[in-house]
Amino acid sequence: MTKPDDSSLQDHELANVIRQAQRLLKDAGAIGRFPTPIDDLMAAAKVTVIEDEILDESMLRRLADKARAGLAFGVNVIKSAFSKVLGLFEANERLVILDKEVPAPRRAFVKLHEAGHGSMPHQTSMYALMHDCNQTLDDDTKDLFEREANVFASEVMFQGDVFRDHALSSAFSVKHAMSLATQFGGSNYATFRRYVNVNPRACCLVVVEPEALIGSGGRHEVRRIIASKSFAEKYDCSSLIASVGHGHPLKPLLPYGKQRMVAERSFSLTDRNGTAQTFSGETFKAKQILMLFREK
Repeated sequence: MTKPDDSSLQDHELANVIRQAQRLLKDAGAIGRFPTPIDDLMAAAKVTVIEDEILDESMLRRLADKARAGLAFGVNVIKSAFSKVLGLFEANERLVILDKEVPAPRRAFVKLHEAGHGSMPHQTSMYALMHDCNQTLDDDTKDLFEREANVFASEVMFQGDVFRDHALSSAFSVKHAMSLATQFGGSNYATFRRYVNVNPRACCLVVVEPEALIGSGGRHEVRRIIASKSFAEKYDCSSLIASVGHGHPLKPLLPYGKQRMVAERSFSLTDRNGTAQTFSGETFKAKQILMLFREK
């Protein structure tokens, strides 16, 4: 099943998150330093990072009991797609706690996500209010705060417009996107997303499950679609949601067997006016299949 949006914000919400992210980058003296200095950013955010904990149900229950006892006024968690808790922010003691199973490439982003909860004043003040009233955040507010923290982490990790300048300095390609991941210290997945989001051309990232659906004849489920603004304006992203296999326009980008890369290939997509347009795409496969493509 295609995952719901996890990062869209209204203009005023986005502007506020960017402002807080820039403040932290400046406080840490991080702008223009590569890879992005995570330890300095955590210090500037005045949070203590605790790594390699086991964030299981028992641990979370103890933290919840502690919060109810008045020792902590806010606990936020970031979960994986399978509801496994990857990171946690404890607001009273300003702790960022990471589960021991968080993969190395994702650790920096999870740290920044959790630090984001403690770096945006409207979030921390809300946690304090909830504590004073002995209440919890409603689901809509929780969802907003998580999306804000995701955007905050991306803004800080990729140093705002610094990433955009580097991204547009070379031709659009998987190789260039991967080099940016190394340069900034982000995972390939997070970097590919940012690469598409900052690009003015019609381009898209489609994330596909690496294992074929059982009994599907080799079809792979689409996990997430990230489109540039110009792509979303010109093309209907919902046309790509169907599982990738025979008859799907992205089938040429599907790797087979142990194949990890699919070299540049051309295919066509139909725009909103019903006109077929030629695209060029490449694929990188790791834990997920990352299909990156652009309009020619």
